[in-house]
Amino acid sequence: MQPILSVRDLASRLGTPAARLREIADDIKSHYTTWPLWNKNKTKVRQLTVPRRELKEIQRRIKNNIFERIALSESVHGGIRGRSPRSNATHHLSQPCVVSLDVRDFFPKVRHYMVYRMLRRELGFGRDVARLLTRLTTLNSQLPQGAPTSTAVANVLLALPVDGPISVRAAHSGVRYTRFVDDVTVSGSDPRSLINIVGRMLSTRRLPMHREKVEAHSKPKLKIMPGSRPQEVTGLIVNSKIGPSISRQRRDKIRAAIFSLRRTTDEADLRAAASSIRGRIVYVQQFNPGAAKRMQQYLESTLARRG
Repeated sequence: MQPILSVRDLASRLGTPAARLREIADDIKSHYTTWPLWNKNKTKVRQLTVPRRELKEIQRRIKNNIFERIALSESVHGGIRGRSPRSNATHHLSQPCVVSLDVRDFFPKVRHYMVYRMLRRELGFGRDVARLLTRLTTLNSQLPQGAPTSTAVANVLLALPVDGPISVRAAHSGVRYTRFVDDVTVSGSDPRSLINIVGRMLSTRRLPMHREKVEAHSKPKLKIMPGSRPQEVTGLIVNSKIGPSISRQRRDKIRAAIFSLRRTTDEADLRAAASSIRGRIVYVQQFNPGAAKRMQQYLESTLARRG
């Protein structure tokens, strides 16, 4: 897309007066709400920062009218229309070895000055435009988790220094490369040769790559998965040539949740739990229809016995 050189042009593209955009940017903190998000074990919390209605609409327009019009590599799947965890995983079906890794604390590590420099130097936007867009898409000097623009900004930020060079090196090595936001996957006969290259490319944006476990009980962020064990890419198993599937462990958790309904005494809790399980079964249906059918039968028979 053509660089946006003036705030007047920016305001026209966003359908919001320039004066109002500046007002919001000058008091950006008041346009956000923060929600705590607990992990599955209820032992750890992170903050989800969500823009209020007016800022959210402006950010949607920034995403749709600016960032989504910037061409990205075919290797990018996160936050791209028509692409998904499934399309990302499909690129790595039936490979001798799969390696997955990600960036440590990705969104907080993307700082406001990185966004400004990208807009100004790489996209050629005007100084005032770059400054205003940075203020409208960052909070407390970082990308806020929960803003519509954050993934789109991250994709453009990683396009030139990461996706471009790694895609070229991967093609020369006969290795497949994809990225789903900050989750990088390489697969083939020798994808491990690209691990250090990925780390170097990420470091050009001052983004640290996970290389080991953070805590003794946590899952490793750097996974090297040969074909002799389950190979997981964006939550899907890719060992088969036929297509990605749901892991046995994930399916077992759904069955365990159905079994636990027998001990649920509160009717409201029962309805909520059953509704949640049905949603999880619908997701399984996309990849493992036979397993989903058996789960649905198990759920209905469990609920019938309670009645």
